[in-house]
Amino acid sequence: MGTAERIRSGRASARDVAERALARADAVDPAVRSLVWRDDAATLAAADAVDRARAAGAALPPFAGVPVTVKDTFSVAGQPWTRGSLAVDETPAASTDLLPAAAFAAGFVQLGRAATPELAMTTSCESPRSGTTHNPWDLSRSPGGSSGGSAAAVAAGIVPVALASDGGGSLRVPAAFCGLVGLKPGRGVLPQRVQGWEGGATEGVVTRTVRDTAAVVARLADPDPLAWSRGPAAGDLLARLDEAPRPLRVGLLTRSWDARIAVDAACVAAVEEVADVLRTLGHTVVALDAAEEGAEIMELYPGVVIPAWLRQTPLDRPEALQPYIHRVMAQADALGAADYVRGALRLRDLARTTTAALFADVDVALTPTTATRVPAVGVVLDELTRHAPARESVVYERTLAFTTVPSVLGTPALTLPTHQDDDGLPLGTQLVAPQGREDCLLRLGQVLEGHYAWDRRRPPHHADDA
Repeated sequence: MGTAERIRSGRASARDVAERALARADAVDPAVRSLVWRDDAATLAAADAVDRARAAGAALPPFAGVPVTVKDTFSVAGQPWTRGSLAVDETPAASTDLLPAAAFAAGFVQLGRAATPELAMTTSCESPRSGTTHNPWDLSRSPGGSSGGSAAAVAAGIVPVALASDGGGSLRVPAAFCGLVGLKPGRGVLPQRVQGWEGGATEGVVTRTVRDTAAVVARLADPDPLAWSRGPAAGDLLARLDEAPRPLRVGLLTRSWDARIAVDAACVAAVEEVADVLRTLGHTVVALDAAEEGAEIMELYPGVVIPAWLRQTPLDRPEALQPYIHRVMAQADALGAADYVRGALRLRDLARTTTAALFADVDVALTPTTATRVPAVGVVLDELTRHAPARESVVYERTLAFTTVPSVLGTPALTLPTHQDDDGLPLGTQLVAPQGREDCLLRLGQVLEGHYAWDRRRPPHHADDA
């Protein structure tokens, strides 16, 4: 990462980098609204500590002085932790979640907290507490969610890296809508205190490039010695990144996991063009049919698992929740304990059989990231406000048409900003691999980045690096 190298070599001070990032936020974020909380004095103090350590000749951690945002769903000791909700007080958190703690240990300097919709429950980024976050590519469009503030901050050039999370597409959807690289690592690769949503909720990062994603994930993937269960180690992702991918058998899936969800023709055309590129690079591409179990997964996961987990969220003023959040909680209230256990066990069985079917004859699955182009601000929230259940919300369902199932499977999935639509807005391509094969996804992503050169693209509302 160029910023880290400049600071380590002394060509830039961490203080200067932090001041430029804060100035960029001042310049562009009043329009984008990616950040919901800042402590500029603490940011500059952390940067100054990096400069003092370098001046003293101390060994610096790999990302010393690099600005990062922390999604508002992560707790950081001493900071408010409202998760975008008026139902939660601004009482400072008592402890720091494992991923931000790992990021701070790696030298990252926190610039602020990034916006999320209320309790991270949708694929837009509109919150009753902090308002609406806008897409830097077009301020009338959504940045996606629930990691919408994280993606918008990177796309706008405020920070090069943002910490995010993904429970069904919450990282990959905003990365796709904002023209970024977004890796949802396999279950257990990055540290988290609790593997929420029956293991479907994982941590991750968004960046502009595959190389930056590989470097950050590899560093933050230190196993948690107190974890109940550990996933596969990320390994040395960066060292292996430039190895040419061996000829792969790639399965192309253009139909949603649930056939009832229509896929926009532009999304299909983009991923089919990626398939053609992979063929020219020596890979074999074969057509995939969505496993029959996919539709059942997409019923059980949001219908049983997510409502039950949401229901146990501590709230200070539950009456302040948005109506669609109340409706999701009502779904949980209608479940008995045995109903939940039955649904959770069925999901685990489905995850095993679907993973086996998906990768029986292919090394990697290739799909659109979403079944929709970037929607306008307000469309998804309006749908969820008007419809119950959420499965009647057409655009909302299309945002999750390809991302939900890999979350339940626990497999790594990588979204790449390969294309732009007729309006010049990003279209994402998703690669999915078996558990433990983040290296395969990133190497293939690196090759595609060389072909599509998305790292050179900048949205109109972007503050260029100095």
